[in-house]
Amino acid sequence: MRKARIVGTGMAAPSSVVDNHLLSRCMNTSDEWIVQRTGIRERRVSPDTYRMLLRLAEAPDKIAFMDEVFAQGLDGKIDSTLTVSDLAFDASSMALKNAGVEPRQLDCIVDSSTVPDFAYPHTGCVLQGKFGLTSTPAICLQQGCAGFIFGLAVADQFIRNGIYERVLVVGAELLSSIFDYTDRGRDMAVLFADGAGAVVLQAVESGESGLISHHLHSDGTILDGLSGEVWGTSTYPAISKKKIEEGRGRPRMNGRSVFVQAVRRFREVIGVCLNTNRLTVADVDLFIFHQANIRIIEAVADALKIPPGKTFNNVERYGNTAAASVPMALHEARAAGRIKDGDLVLLAAFGTGFSWGASLLRW
Repeated sequence: MRKARIVGTGMAAPSSVVDNHLLSRCMNTSDEWIVQRTGIRERRVSPDTYRMLLRLAEAPDKIAFMDEVFAQGLDGKIDSTLTVSDLAFDASSMALKNAGVEPRQLDCIVDSSTVPDFAYPHTGCVLQGKFGLTSTPAICLQQGCAGFIFGLAVADQFIRNGIYERVLVVGAELLSSIFDYTDRGRDMAVLFADGAGAVVLQAVESGESGLISHHLHSDGTILDGLSGEVWGTSTYPAISKKKIEEGRGRPRMNGRSVFVQAVRRFREVIGVCLNTNRLTVADVDLFIFHQANIRIIEAVADALKIPPGKTFNNVERYGNTAAASVPMALHEARAAGRIKDGDLVLLAAFGTGFSWGASLLRW
């Protein structure tokens, strides 16, 4: 039976490292507070955000400074030195190299990015152009933190059905540019960060290795839990001075709702994935969760009785990189020898929408 197999992984993250101590100079927080509640000690952000944070830390009126940045840019500069498609390109290039595949050999690109370079076209199209491809289809998803899992499922079906032979699946995020790093935006700003991860899927005939099953869900009745209106037509016009002044261009999150829903949905979807494949936790060699918050991961692991040695986490060093977090962790786990040939790996993610899902694969 025809299957899709991961033949290469890659990741990219900005070089600028922001630890909790720098954030504590910008808002009312501390290293102890952030680590205790999230497990995050540092994260990567774009060079533009890093320069802004250094300036914000010294600003006597931090809210006024942040408002000026949102209104005028930093020193009047409005173009980014690093874009989300840049990170997607670097992660994808690494995945292609590790797979021994040239960009021209790709049949399709599936990308998920919460905030793209442009409102349209989306990141996948920009990435395709950076590879110099002129007809390869690019499918662009926006399932937030669950985007990579949804992308895997889409790409897997293309390969299983004989439509494509090789598909690049990417999760890329440059979220630091949309947050308010004063006390007003503290709850979200300490969590999210920038990065990208990618895998190359290739068709294989029979054998045990490959993607096994996907289990996808969404619930659009709880939009207030995690949402953003920056380009949304929930207001008219979609972008206005009033909308920006009211803070409706920045993301909103109900932290408690997200925590409760994430723990519940993780437990459910992992249970369905295991039951569908007639497996138990003991049969899985490694669980890789979306790296949102170590407390969520611990709560899920405790509820399902997953031993600590069966999870791989890097949220301490990268923070929540949304759609990029699962492929970044997958790449690092493989590089660290935590995933060996023949291992059974379960991926799971939960994000805006709400959307959540799990994928099971044999390496």
